[in-house]
Amino acid sequence: MKDKVFFHIDVNSAYLSWEAAYRKRHNIEGLDLINIASAVAGSSERRSGIILAKSQLAKKLGVKTGEPVGIARTKCPDIYLVPPNFDLYVEYSNRLMDFLRTYSPSVYQYSIDEAFVDMTGTQRLFGNPIDCADTIRERVRTELGFTINVGVSDKMVLAKIAGDFSKPDKTHTLFQSEIEEKMWPLPIEDLFFVGRKTSKKLRSLGIVTIGQLANTDINFMKRHFKKHGIVIHNHANGLDGYDFFHKTNTNNRSVGNSTTTSSDIYSFEEAKHWILALSETVCARLRRKNSTAGVVSVELVDRDFKRSQAQRTLGFRTNKVSDIYGVACEIFKSLWWGKPIRHIGIGTSKVQEKDSNQLNFFNQISSKEERLYSAMDDIRAKYGDDSVKRASFLCGEADHMEGGTSKNKKNGLVYL
Repeated sequence: MKDKVFFHIDVNSAYLSWEAAYRKRHNIEGLDLINIASAVAGSSERRSGIILAKSQLAKKLGVKTGEPVGIARTKCPDIYLVPPNFDLYVEYSNRLMDFLRTYSPSVYQYSIDEAFVDMTGTQRLFGNPIDCADTIRERVRTELGFTINVGVSDKMVLAKIAGDFSKPDKTHTLFQSEIEEKMWPLPIEDLFFVGRKTSKKLRSLGIVTIGQLANTDINFMKRHFKKHGIVIHNHANGLDGYDFFHKTNTNNRSVGNSTTTSSDIYSFEEAKHWILALSETVCARLRRKNSTAGVVSVELVDRDFKRSQAQRTLGFRTNKVSDIYGVACEIFKSLWWGKPIRHIGIGTSKVQEKDSNQLNFFNQISSKEERLYSAMDDIRAKYGDDSVKRASFLCGEADHMEGGTSKNKKNGLVYL
């Protein structure tokens, strides 16, 4: 059996890097975003005014991703801000994924700016893994116009951790044989899948390094953290990365949409309006792909930037707003912990092309809704997304296709 080799690819300051690459490619005059204190940020007039990506210089001055623009300006008064252009980011993300597939057909996209590549058995074609990783970095820099980090390992989870060792434009290795030296001394927060809440609890139990977690009795971890304790214990020992990530493959695509709300959400009644708006856009994307989804997920971020997510597997496949919206509302009610919400996302996964032969009773009785949305899609394609909307969106803060994925939006932006 061949030794496994995985690369983790991570774009450095993705949104900012892609903005800079676009400007350079099209000879747009202006400041070099990479070499100044700069950031991609939402509108400072609305609550969407948070830092989405920042340059290395801005980072050195204390600017943090996710913080409000006002706070960033107190740290760096001269920071140069550019508005987000998510259509552009999707375009560059797709270019990167297509490029990576020239090295391996097994590319598992983890997010818009991250991917895992199974490089097992490619040494004859591309040489040893480290040289190949360096070549990929150089080609991305020269051919695509931005920089990446590459983590190299025999486990996917270790490749992910290796890619975060130091940035930008670096190749790092973290093989199973190297974890005691390179990974175990690191603080527990550096371990994949250990968030703020988990790290706080681990530290209260006297576990402050990855090595301490790795050598903690697994039954102790299971008792305090349930299934999640087993996952992070395995990660600390460099185990189960491949099986864990391999579930996300090219046949398990996802379609999602999220937005930072213009004001805090304090009630379920308010939240429902945003959930409906996001569901409209997600379902429009599914219909454009002639696809249906089998899983619905909801992500929430409160005013303290605490993030929580849950998903539900459906007993059927769908791309209908009524289905996605209804399930998303149920997930929200079970997930929300009562604090004001500033960011909300709706996602679908296990997305597959629609098969007209796979019909159930509910598909048949909802054909009226299908015809309705087909007509609405035709009208919006011709006259723009704002040409047809629900009456409930004539008032209120949420747009009828909040976040949007269409280039026909009036503001020309896309939110993923």
